[in-house]
Amino acid sequence: MSGFGGVINKHTPIPAAVMEKMQESLKSLGTDNCGTYISQNVCLIHTGYNFENSRQPVRGVLGRTAYFVVLDGELYNKTELRRELITLGYRTHDDSDANVVLHGYMAWGKNCVERFIGAYAFAVWDETGLFIARDRLGIKPLYFSENSDGLVFASSLQAVLSHPNIQPQIDENGILELIMLGPARSPGCAIFANVKEIAPGECAYYTTLSPGLEINTYWRLKAKIHQDNYPQTVEHVRQLVTDSVNRHGVPQGSTGVSLVSGGLDSSIITALSGIKESYDLDYVGNNKHFAANNFQPQEDRDFVEIIKNYLGLNYRRIILGSDEIAGALHPAMVARGLPGMADIDAALLLFLQKIGEFHDGFFAFSGEGADEIFGGYPWCNANTAPTTFPWATDINLRASFLPDFPICPKEYVKSRFNRAIASANTLYDDDDIEKQTRQMFNINLGWFMQNLTNRASAMGTAAKVRMRMPFLDYHLVEYMYNVPSEFLTRDGTKGLLRTAFKDILPLEIIEREKSPFPKTHNPGYTKLVQDKLRMILADSNAPIFSILHKNVLENILENESGHWYGQLMAYPQTIAYFLQINDWMKFFNVVVNV
Repeated sequence: MSGFGGVINKHTPIPAAVMEKMQESLKSLGTDNCGTYISQNVCLIHTGYNFENSRQPVRGVLGRTAYFVVLDGELYNKTELRRELITLGYRTHDDSDANVVLHGYMAWGKNCVERFIGAYAFAVWDETGLFIARDRLGIKPLYFSENSDGLVFASSLQAVLSHPNIQPQIDENGILELIMLGPARSPGCAIFANVKEIAPGECAYYTTLSPGLEINTYWRLKAKIHQDNYPQTVEHVRQLVTDSVNRHGVPQGSTGVSLVSGGLDSSIITALSGIKESYDLDYVGNNKHFAANNFQPQEDRDFVEIIKNYLGLNYRRIILGSDEIAGALHPAMVARGLPGMADIDAALLLFLQKIGEFHDGFFAFSGEGADEIFGGYPWCNANTAPTTFPWATDINLRASFLPDFPICPKEYVKSRFNRAIASANTLYDDDDIEKQTRQMFNINLGWFMQNLTNRASAMGTAAKVRMRMPFLDYHLVEYMYNVPSEFLTRDGTKGLLRTAFKDILPLEIIEREKSPFPKTHNPGYTKLVQDKLRMILADSNAPIFSILHKNVLENILENESGHWYGQLMAYPQTIAYFLQINDWMKFFNVVVNV
């Protein structure tokens, strides 16, 4: 949980003001430990907190070559890697993750990423070139902007945009991403026209002599024949999940807390980890105004009580008010650097911050990723193949917001969806059902889950919390990609996961229906965001009107129904999403280039 950035200029020295501005932009990600490496044409910058026990950039020397690393994240196999490096003759200064990454690169070069297990983004400079990489599942972000004079890179959008030569502009593609796909976005897309993102499982190399950044994919899902029968599959799932939870363990002397919801995923992690400090989230008025629906059939409250008593948890409930949530829409947007899931983001940020009042620098365990891996969403077990992203099916509504573009909005979505489907690796012998299952797994992991992990990582960093998401272990993901569809659905939705852990949890938790991250049902919150939208509509200079039709926003106030983004964003969250877009355009002084 830190931030880093850097600049490489091919032809000119880097002005001190550029480095200072980038350092300043990163201070929201930590101010206790601030370090820099500077040479004539290269600079690396890092910020972090004291409890991370790692001052960066870290320097190492091999022969006559000096190496420097900046890292955001953690290696969960750090101990094994350090032991192996010592047998190879490398002596790390300490046991920090950054030191292991640095010496791993010195020992194995670009192939080091194939040995790393964790959530990370990092950059290594070795006096001849720059190597940057992002973890396999994209838990940590990594952005860059490239031009004829050089490269700017950072772990946050704000840091990249702090460079004076990078203008915060959006073009037609960026607008289509925001309105037709948002808050999800295409892999590698950073919305801004001149900024890109290293995709999950990618690494890249850059030198002052090369024509450009050379990007390579070091990990992707590969289709294989599944050899295990059903009982063996159940046992293997149990082993993989248990191993991952153990690997994500809290370092000695630190505090781990469990984010419990009374759902299957968080309950499994809480039971396996043995963590007793636990928190759940609720909202003022939900006990009066909650109404069950297909997306959220039950409240969490009763199920949290069941798991609390069963596991003997030290438990607190965090209750958020409507004013608090509305007030956190802006800091949540700033934390992401982009419009996100509105109050779903804001609520997580507040939740973590309020837990932080009881614990300093804690680790938070979450069940993120289980639904994507085990088929927990309503669209995972559909009888027919999807023709568009199943969490954003109302394409006509989305398209109605937009002015006429040379690029047809519906065709834009279709091209992105077809690309996502085509990228799924399949076997020649796969029948239509198996092929469709792999395709759905691929788009859930690469699109829907990416939005959720971006949220968790950004809100965690903003709240000074180190997030732990054990289901996002690539060994588990690789195994589940090849489990036959019949095994996935044999015992109902997520039946494989339920069966694997039915002996460690109460029956009520095992049989509970899927329920998403809780949101407020208080009509007072809906009125709050409606009033904020009215204020925007009354401002003829509101920046959002430069990219969409004002009258469609006016119609939203009259139509109090619908879902913008699957089960997570209903009517009030839809309004809040547009509030965030307007706020984002104002905050970054976004220039529209259409």
